[in-house]
Amino acid sequence: MENFVIMNMVHNLLKKRENREKFTVCIVGCGKKGLFQACLFAEAGFKVIGVDKNHKIIEMVRKGKSPFEEPDLTEKIKKYVEERRLTVTTNGREAASKSDIIILAVNTEIDEKFRLDYSNIERACEELAKGLRQGSLFIVTSTVAPGITETLVKEKLEENSGLKAGRDFGLAFSPAYAPAKNFHDMMNYIRIVGGIDHKSLEVARSVLETIIKTRTISVSNIKTAEAIELFQNVYFNINVALANELSIFCEKIGIDYLEAQKIANINSNCHLLTPKLLGGRMLNNSYILTESAEELNVKLQVIKTARKVNENMIKHIIQLLKEAFKEIGKPFRRARITILGISCKPNIKELRSSGTLKIVRMLIEKGIKVKVYDPYLKRREMAELECPVESSLKKAVKWADCLLITVGHEQFRKLNLKELKTMMRNPPAIIDLAHVIDPQKAKKEGIFLKSLGRGNF
Repeated sequence: MENFVIMNMVHNLLKKRENREKFTVCIVGCGKKGLFQACLFAEAGFKVIGVDKNHKIIEMVRKGKSPFEEPDLTEKIKKYVEERRLTVTTNGREAASKSDIIILAVNTEIDEKFRLDYSNIERACEELAKGLRQGSLFIVTSTVAPGITETLVKEKLEENSGLKAGRDFGLAFSPAYAPAKNFHDMMNYIRIVGGIDHKSLEVARSVLETIIKTRTISVSNIKTAEAIELFQNVYFNINVALANELSIFCEKIGIDYLEAQKIANINSNCHLLTPKLLGGRMLNNSYILTESAEELNVKLQVIKTARKVNENMIKHIIQLLKEAFKEIGKPFRRARITILGISCKPNIKELRSSGTLKIVRMLIEKGIKVKVYDPYLKRREMAELECPVESSLKKAVKWADCLLITVGHEQFRKLNLKELKTMMRNPPAIIDLAHVIDPQKAKKEGIFLKSLGRGNF
C-alpha cells in the first residue's frame, strides 16, 4: 500500500503499533550499539533484520543468545528471536531488499598510525545499495567525521543503487548513545537528528521517536549532527585530561584530589571529573575530529594536548608502580603484579575503551610476572585477549607483590584487606586507580597504598 511506504507516511502514523508492525528495520552492524537498537525496534513492534559479517555473532543471535554479557540484551534477544520479530543474516543486499528502514551501525576503524579507515562503512553501503528500495529511509548512526554521510555514504548508495538521496530514498544521521550500559540509557537518551532534506529529517525523527522515551532534536543539516557527537566525546576527553593533570599535581603536593574535587564541584560553575585511564574508542574518536580539521588546515591544539595527557596516563601508572616497589624495598624487575579489572567500566563487561590491556602488555615486555582477573570476563575470553588470566580472585592475588586495581567493580570495593595481606608476599602494595580502597584501612593493615590523585597518607 502506498500509505505504508516509509517516506510517504503521514504525520503520526508510527504512533500506532499496528502501523509499525507493517514496516521492517534493517540494523547493519550487530555490535552492542546495533543490537540495543535492534531490540528496541523489535520492542516497538517493527520486524527487524540484523546484518553482520561476523558469523559467530550471527550464530549466537540465531540461537537467541547475546554475544555480550548484558542481562537485558540476552533476555530481549531470546524473546524477539523466539517471536520471530528479530532475524539475522550476513547478506546485506537481501536484508536491504526486504527493509523499509536501514540503520547503519558499523564502526569507523582507526589504524596503528591513527589514520581513519572507512572501508567497513564503504563496503556495507555498496552491498546495501544493491538491495535498496525506492521510498526507503537510510539512517547513519556510526561515528564519522563531519561530511562523511553526505559524501562517502551518499555517493556509495547512489552509485550502486541507481537511486538518488532525497528524491528516491531518505537519508539522515543520528548518533546512537555510545556509553549506553543498558536499555534504560538508550531509551532515555535525547536523539539528535540531521537530514539531507526536510522530508528525510521528519521521517527519521518519527522513526526514532518510537524507540525512545524522551525526544529528538532536529539540527539544520547532517554535518552539524555528525559534529555534535564528536564534540560531546571531545568535551569528555578534555575534562578527563584536566582531572588527570590535576590528580598528578595532587599526588606530588600531598593533596587528596577527591576531597578537592568534591568541594570545588559545590559551585555550579565547576564540574571536575574523576581521574581515569582512557583507551580504545574513547580516545580514538578525537582522531576523527582532528583529522577532519587538519584537512581544512585547522589546528585543534587543545584537543591534541588533552589526548596526549590521557595517553600518557599509562606511563604515569607505570611510574606509580615503580615508586610503590621502591617504597616497599622490592626490585621492580622481578615483580609479581596482579591487575584487578580489565573492563573500562564498573560492573559490566566493556572492553572497547579499555586502556588496561596496554598496561598488561607493557608490564610483560618489561619482564614483570603479571596475572589478570576480572569477574565479568570468562577465562576463555581473557585468553583470547592474550592476557595471563586467573579464574578466581584468590588465585590471582596469591603471592602477588602488588595489586593494580583499574576499575571499581563492586567485588573490588568489598575486598578484605586483612585476607589480602595473608595471601600476598610481604610487604604488600596496592595501586588503586578506581578509588575503592580506604587509605586509612590500608594503613592500619600495613599495606602500602598509592591511589590515583591522592597524596600519600
